[in-house]
Amino acid sequence: MARSITIEDLYKVKFAGRPRISPDGQQVAYVETTIDEQAHKYRSSIWIAPVTGGEPRRFTAGPANANDPQWSPDGRWLAFVSERKGEPVAKDADAKEKLGIGKPQIWLLPVDGGEARQLTFMEHGASSPIWSPDSKQIVFSAQVGPQDEKDAEGNALPKVRVIDNLWNRLDGVGFIHTHRSHLFLIEATGGEPRQLTDGDWNDGDAAWSPDGTRIAFISDRSEERWRWPVGDIYTLTIQNNDLQKYTDSTLGCISPSWSSDGKKIAFLASPKFRSAGQVYLYTILIEGQDHALTNLSPNFEGSCSEATNSDMGDEHMAPPPVWSADDQSLYVLATHRGASRVFTFASTTPTEKPATLTPGEVHVRDFSIDAAKKTISLLLSDTLHPGDIFISATDASSEPRALTHVNESLLNDLTLSHPEQFAYEGADGWSIDGWVMKPQDFDPAKKYPLVVEIHGGPQTQYGYGFFHEMQLLVAQGYIVLYTNPRGSLGYGFDFADAVRKDWGERPGIDIMKGLEAVVKEGYVDEERIAVTGGSYGGYMTNWLVGHYDTFKVAVTDRCVSNLASMFGSSDLGWDLSVENLDTTPWESLDEYMEMSPIKYVQNIHTPLLIIHSEQDLRCNIEQADQLFASLKWLGREVRMVRFEGQSHGLSRGGHPHSRLERLRHITSWFAKYLQ
Repeated sequence: MARSITIEDLYKVKFAGRPRISPDGQQVAYVETTIDEQAHKYRSSIWIAPVTGGEPRRFTAGPANANDPQWSPDGRWLAFVSERKGEPVAKDADAKEKLGIGKPQIWLLPVDGGEARQLTFMEHGASSPIWSPDSKQIVFSAQVGPQDEKDAEGNALPKVRVIDNLWNRLDGVGFIHTHRSHLFLIEATGGEPRQLTDGDWNDGDAAWSPDGTRIAFISDRSEERWRWPVGDIYTLTIQNNDLQKYTDSTLGCISPSWSSDGKKIAFLASPKFRSAGQVYLYTILIEGQDHALTNLSPNFEGSCSEATNSDMGDEHMAPPPVWSADDQSLYVLATHRGASRVFTFASTTPTEKPATLTPGEVHVRDFSIDAAKKTISLLLSDTLHPGDIFISATDASSEPRALTHVNESLLNDLTLSHPEQFAYEGADGWSIDGWVMKPQDFDPAKKYPLVVEIHGGPQTQYGYGFFHEMQLLVAQGYIVLYTNPRGSLGYGFDFADAVRKDWGERPGIDIMKGLEAVVKEGYVDEERIAVTGGSYGGYMTNWLVGHYDTFKVAVTDRCVSNLASMFGSSDLGWDLSVENLDTTPWESLDEYMEMSPIKYVQNIHTPLLIIHSEQDLRCNIEQADQLFASLKWLGREVRMVRFEGQSHGLSRGGHPHSRLERLRHITSWFAKYLQ
């Protein structure tokens, strides 16, 4: 008999990821991640599913995690990244084995059977293996920089950090000022890797040219790279190290991809300034002197990356565009009106309304296409399914077909709520999308407590992603409402940019108008309404409870409370602040404070639970400390829950035990005031 979802069911979810179709289009390698209930750890391994159907088979074994599978073009080998410990294989293997112990390294495994072989022994680990077209070489990424100092017993000495750059740390990573990421080349048979790039900058996103003579890659070598980081398109000729730059540092470029004739490179990019989070599809001519640059999606309403929210993973993918066999089209993963889908763009002229290969209310999170460009593999989820590997034809002649059913047994046991989409009028008469989730035994004649969920960003979107948290709240008897107020991606540049100099007021009206529309339906208990959100959603939660007396209770998660102090305490605070306010705190402190929820703290009478990770570098915990101390000083009902060692992405990829504890605190806080 079906049952309601529980907090503990998070440990039963299996997470599929990184679908990589074989060159012949017959198999898909993917990553399956589970949670070890006893050790409270994620366990990931590589599996292979036949395209024709049948049971997938596990391809890597052992306790060490395996990720990022990459087929060799001849289909004989699978490269992957793992922290496993291998057997010495070279004359200097003892010395090599000591390098990079406990760090991720690149391994090779023959597809037709055999033992895995460790390919790299990099001091700081290796990642992102990319095969050459002839399957003889691999380009990969690795960090270079000093090792940690240790005492005579091998214990790390306390670090002394000397910082010269404005951008010197990154959430989920830590301090980045001492190491740089560069590209290396290694023979598939092994040996010493050759360092291809070097310098006081980071290089990555490598892509081989079709003839195997060059690689395209992304690098920011501008004078402003540690202040306003962007990436430019470069190519490097392998034989003679000839380096060419093709863009002018006005775009932040990612994910390059060569046309089959080697004459053009397609890539994704955002303007260096005032992008509003929008990602566009570009091509650039490589041959000749012209290097013509073309934006193929200037009027496309969506954004050419994956930005749909879910709590099934902490990655928003931006896979390289894939050229069609005749180079006339490009397949691109994009965010659009609540969905993330694979779209087909013309490769020569801008496309305003591209066709989609993945119709419906879906959340495509990643994809790959076979060498013949006939078959596409997808990581696809929706509001009722956490995610599986699907297959489809690139000519859109068939609906996507599931190759895996990793959560079938769990889902068969559960009753889940299907969100109902509706449109309503927000501030200024703008049309806003909203979704309502109702309990399974919903009776419109009854009155239900309601929880408003607010997404982060603000330039991301809610829609058709799976949320364990929202399903859990519905299972506990709450109506759940979530919306895409102005500032959300997927509705065009003007919509996303509408929060410039207005993070709170009009987006807040958009959300409150959505709540008003649902309350008018008559099934909401107006005395039992809650609000919660994380990151910008935490900011907006703070804003709403400081401006409205509507809410019985609130939970603010990884929040922003003071935009002025965020300027210096966030890993990218200066960028977020100036991008949204066009000024600095010392130039326009009043303007910063007008938009800061801390200014209105004396108006907050709603019981507030503050959840924050102690290693959150995006929204530093000082934001939560300010809010908590102020409310305590005022004698208000407030509680703070701090998570040791966790970063900004706790709710969707943090320590499993911490994720459970977070949900327990949220549900118990709501139950105290709503039930």
